[in-house]
Amino acid sequence: MTFEQWAFITDLYTPMIVIICVISMVKLEREQGMRSGLFSLSGVLLSTAFIYAVMFVDNTLEIWPAFNLDYSTHTAIALVFIGYFIVYTPKLRGVMVFSIVGYALLMIHQKYHTLSDIISTTIIVMPVILLCQYKCKLAVNTKC
Repeated sequence: MTFEQWAFITDLYTPMIVIICVISMVKLEREQGMRSGLFSLSGVLLSTAFIYAVMFVDNTLEIWPAFNLDYSTHTAIALVFIGYFIVYTPKLRGVMVFSIVGYALLMIHQKYHTLSDIISTTIIVMPVILLCQYKCKLAVNTKC
């Protein structure tokens, strides 16, 4: 395959998982009620705000460049949705983790990011993404 064909496939990854995530949220809302759907959406939005805040801080303070690395927004936004699947869809958890590994390999192949960029971004953002997702899931069962 050509570079452009691989780029096209790589660029389809995030929109595809967003669509799958939206379908999953709608299904969750229908099965468990609007409160569950809204809290799952809140987890995704909170996680997204966090990863873009990290990007802003990195752009301002140049943290990743100080280590000759690049904050991978590609990885971070994909991890928001992978975090959703880890928390809310146990049946898809393994497939989605496998998919992000494939996506990482494609990004490396296409020279979008290095393995170090991807791993450093994942180590920094994934714990907070999972915390946001789990907290929002737990909030559904608490009285406000």
